[in-house]
Amino acid sequence: MPSPECLLIREALVGTLDENNTIHQSTDVLIEDGKIIEIGQISPINSDRYNRVIEAKGKLLVPGFVNAHYHSPANFIEGTCDNLSHPAFMWMNQAYTANKTPRETYVSAMLGCIQMLLSGTTASLDHFPGQICGPEDIEAVMLAHQDSGMRTVLGLRFFDSGFDDIIPQKGSIPDHIQKEMKSLNPLKPISLDALLRLMEDSIQKWNGVDNRLGIFPAPSNPERCSDEALMMCRDLAEQHDTGIHMHLLETSVQVEIAKEKYGCTMVEHLDKLGLLSHRLSCAHTIWIDDADIKRLAENGSVVVHNPESNMKIGAGTAPIPTMVAHGITIALGTDGVGTNDNLIMHEALKLAAMLHRPNQSDRKNWFTVEDVLRMGTHGGATALLQNEHIGSIEIGKRADLVLYQLDAPWWIPVNDPMSQLVFAENGSSVDTVMVDGRILVEKGKITAFNADSIIEEAKPMMSEILKRNARLHHLAEQMSCLFP
Repeated sequence: MPSPECLLIREALVGTLDENNTIHQSTDVLIEDGKIIEIGQISPINSDRYNRVIEAKGKLLVPGFVNAHYHSPANFIEGTCDNLSHPAFMWMNQAYTANKTPRETYVSAMLGCIQMLLSGTTASLDHFPGQICGPEDIEAVMLAHQDSGMRTVLGLRFFDSGFDDIIPQKGSIPDHIQKEMKSLNPLKPISLDALLRLMEDSIQKWNGVDNRLGIFPAPSNPERCSDEALMMCRDLAEQHDTGIHMHLLETSVQVEIAKEKYGCTMVEHLDKLGLLSHRLSCAHTIWIDDADIKRLAENGSVVVHNPESNMKIGAGTAPIPTMVAHGITIALGTDGVGTNDNLIMHEALKLAAMLHRPNQSDRKNWFTVEDVLRMGTHGGATALLQNEHIGSIEIGKRADLVLYQLDAPWWIPVNDPMSQLVFAENGSSVDTVMVDGRILVEKGKITAFNADSIIEEAKPMMSEILKRNARLHHLAEQMSCLFP
């Protein structure tokens, strides 16, 4: 990527999303070496120091959104998994995402970056992959994130135990299906020794690259991992100063598995292992009681709310208002396109704002637009352990910024810019996107790389993957029948 420019953004309507939710009606923002160094009326006398001036009158400047939970391997599978239960989806997901070549992994990740950049997302947490992976897969996905210019943490997803939550709990699996499962084994666990080597090598190679890439150890789900593996994640995170990311209590069956396996709740077990801390971010976290919400709050853990995915797959409604009342930081994610069909954070923001209102008679308890915008910026930054650097427009923070053109019908007139950003905007008004002061999108077009060539290359890939995975797809269809 090119070096950051010295940029002056002039006369923008600025929604800072700082602690006071300050809005500047028409102001300038000066960026140098990737940082915001001045906000206010900046004299044109110093114009010689600017590499570039962006005239932003009639545009809204806000912090870029942080998509704090999604899965880049799923970026080819929109429109494929409607009306499936969670276990049925998980099996079908194997057929669509397993056995990719490194190039397919790269293109899939880039395709998601294109979608996020064009709709105002500048940072993400990619929970990758869905099966066992090797160094070549991690190399491919991290090169994609590096080439995209986005700020990205790869949650290196693993499991060293079985997926009990997607195996039929009652009755036996027919012999012919068991035989095919054993033969194909799409969810073969990785050994603890191999996992440790993979984690350490990946962190050593990629964590901190370009000051915008990171690697977190990321259990697929705690009940799919041994206690030894979970404690290894804890120790790696402390040793290398990283976070830990995981799915947590997405389905009701996971509650029962935890009781049988641990004799206590999943959150209580994680607490006993020492995993609850500010380093931990938990996606979904739907089936949780007040006592465990209090445990998460007391330890400073972050919950990543995925309202669209939760609703589409019928997993349930996370008790986000209760979590907020206990002081938990909430981030937002789209989840993968298999359970959402897009990576547009505007949709997650809008649904997060409205989802709980029918059950709250007192409107004073409704989430405001500022609440959900902070979930989508500051909350995500906290999940990435980068809240001191991104998530608001303040002097000293990195210039991960988005300019919206305010000439679409839903912006005319501009009555309340932050309300319209949540309830009216859909991402199509994005004009300029920058990360670390580097312009990645200009006039609604990606300039950081050749997006058109990536899109063309991506078009035939899904059909090739399905040909390769024909037997696995047939197995997924049979497994899906066991989860009506």
